[in-house]
Amino acid sequence: MTNVVHIPVLVEQVVKIFEPAAGKTFVDATLGAAGHSLAILSCGATIIGIDQDEDILQIAQDRIKEAGYSDQFTPICASFSKLAELIKTPVDGILFDLGVSSYQLDTPERGFSFRYDAPLDMRMSKSLSVTAADLVNALGRKELYELFTTLGDEYRCKPLIETIMRQRKIQPIKTTGELVDLIEDCLPRTGAIHPATKIFQALRMAVNSEREELKAALPSALSVLKPGGILAVISFHSGEDAIVKDFFAENSKAIESLSDKPIIATNKEVEDNPRSRSAKLRIGRKNETN
Repeated sequence: MTNVVHIPVLVEQVVKIFEPAAGKTFVDATLGAAGHSLAILSCGATIIGIDQDEDILQIAQDRIKEAGYSDQFTPICASFSKLAELIKTPVDGILFDLGVSSYQLDTPERGFSFRYDAPLDMRMSKSLSVTAADLVNALGRKELYELFTTLGDEYRCKPLIETIMRQRKIQPIKTTGELVDLIEDCLPRTGAIHPATKIFQALRMAVNSEREELKAALPSALSVLKPGGILAVISFHSGEDAIVKDFFAENSKAIESLSDKPIIATNKEVEDNPRSRSAKLRIGRKNETN
């Protein structure tokens, strides 16, 4: 389980702004395969790592143990929206790296990827009750349109929605492969991006209530930061980036935005790690008086 190929995005920028060192404690609120955490741990700092995915949390623990940093690391299996309940001592910095991990995409049975035929699941935590299949088979036309346009920015989806409505009357849509076939029949491919990309993104974000979780997590994170502590958020979706930008603007008395424009990957990083192409990093520092 530890042989996971994982390249964290914007890791050099995160380490530079955090300035990790012995005696400092940081929260990796989206631990994943621990790419960012390993870089921070290597500088002598302590990490509290949070992830709601039980499988990937174990992978992260194994990687950190193999690297020799177990004494500096505390794992927590939970949703990051519960930060204020989970963290009892103020910390020096908090990182959110939003979206889906490489492990989740590359594990067919999790149902996140349109590259594999698997159950249409997409739950980041097994404790969640609603799957992507439940949404595809139960939501009405207006609800599906709102989901695909708001979370997926896919405005060509009306023919797909009508096809879904007809198909599920015949039999439920249960697998990623079945949904991909419908998408490919209804949405013409433009450029290098597969037509299923935005639809799958929208379903994943809805299943895991990702926007709602982020909106709840940001004030929680601010409450557990030390004065002068750093909040760093990496997003891959324009809607999530807007949530972070608005949070900094609305709470400017409590936290100073250090990034008027989001920090993006260098050309070299994009070449080495294509996933970083859409990554946007925003950074804030908690004011000393809060």
